[in-house]
Amino acid sequence: MVGVSSQINYYEKKAIDQRVRYTQKQCAVLSDQIVMNGFRNYNMSSLSDEAGENVFEVEQLANNLEGRILLVDSRFKILADTYNRNCGKYLVTKETIHAMKGEEVAYRYIGKQYLQVITPIQDKNNDKSDVRGLIIAMVSLQNCNEMSEYLYDQRDNLVGIFFIITLIFSVLVALLIRNNFRRMQNELDIIAAGHQEEGLEQENFREFYNLSSSFNKIINRYKELENTRQEFVSNVSHELKTPITSMKILADSLLMQPDVPVELYEEFMNDIVHEIDRENQIITDLLTLVKMDKTQADLNITSVKINDLLEVLLKRISPIAEKRGIKIRLETMREVVAEVDEVKLSLACNNLIENAVKYNHDDGKVDVSLNADHKFFYIRVKDTGCGIPEDCQEQIFERFYRVDKARSRETGGTGLGLAITRNVVLMHKGSIRVHSKEGEGATFIIRIPLNYIS
Repeated sequence: MVGVSSQINYYEKKAIDQRVRYTQKQCAVLSDQIVMNGFRNYNMSSLSDEAGENVFEVEQLANNLEGRILLVDSRFKILADTYNRNCGKYLVTKETIHAMKGEEVAYRYIGKQYLQVITPIQDKNNDKSDVRGLIIAMVSLQNCNEMSEYLYDQRDNLVGIFFIITLIFSVLVALLIRNNFRRMQNELDIIAAGHQEEGLEQENFREFYNLSSSFNKIINRYKELENTRQEFVSNVSHELKTPITSMKILADSLLMQPDVPVELYEEFMNDIVHEIDRENQIITDLLTLVKMDKTQADLNITSVKINDLLEVLLKRISPIAEKRGIKIRLETMREVVAEVDEVKLSLACNNLIENAVKYNHDDGKVDVSLNADHKFFYIRVKDTGCGIPEDCQEQIFERFYRVDKARSRETGGTGLGLAITRNVVLMHKGSIRVHSKEGEGATFIIRIPLNYIS
């Protein structure tokens, strides 16, 4: 609206400027006529025919300008007045004095209906540029004012039309948004009622499309978590049930035989103890995972020398490796001190090194290396075992996932070790990767920040 008003003011000023230029042009023509015919022939007090004819020209110009014209000589005496009111009187004002001196005088407003334009009368053929008189024109602004009023009326009409269109558009948009929200709410109510297989319909508007997409991502994520939860519960049930089933079969076998040899009794009891240990290990690992899933605030961060931590782990695992002729070697590039939870990091590294021994060939090798840069430290565990198929490498960190279930049961694995390791690394804001080819061993690389990020 401010822009429209400024445009109207611009056109109003332009119209007035054109009116002033037209008046000055007509007065310049009259000025030439006065110089050529002489002032005495424009004296309205004279009754000669020639004076009457010249005065008629002045009155005709005044009618053309829809205003009033005064002719003033060099003594400021009014020779002609188209209103026939002030002939013979003197007109001495600040504007007439400046104009008589040859100075340029700007037009000025007389009320709201007229403009005063002063044009000097000079003889252009004379070398002297003395002003011989003045033509004072009072020009009507009625046409300009009518034009301004018309433009302002049109502005008000346009503003009203714009307001109505904006109101109608706003109502339509509000109704459309309301319908979209209502439809989205109904779809969410269906999902909240338990129909998780449903999703939100994609809307045409970009904002609603983005909102629907975000909701669908949340729903899909919930489905994945629910599927993972159900699979986890199923796996836990199966893993806990298997040792119990084995123990029941062994116990029933002993009870069904009246005279059980001592050797067989001892063998069965050893098997039962083995299954009990396996059950206990599964429960221990499950509790470890549950504790890690609670919160990262459980981390006990201290400054730990990682070199010493790995040396302790290798001394603990070396006797198990020596029984199978597996050589374990530790290579440290530099001394590394980092802010970690020593207990949890020891558990994660222990799982990797134990797996490298368990799933290795007899007389194989396990290489453990430690390195660091200015931000992270790196632990690499490489073995010469059976390796991991490429299509299984993305699932090995899932709970209870086993590449070879039969071999895992022989080695006493629970399928939770790598899941625990991954959780520990993530709690330290780190990452873990695996590189492996089937039959060529596997390499696990852990990267953890030297300074713990809360």
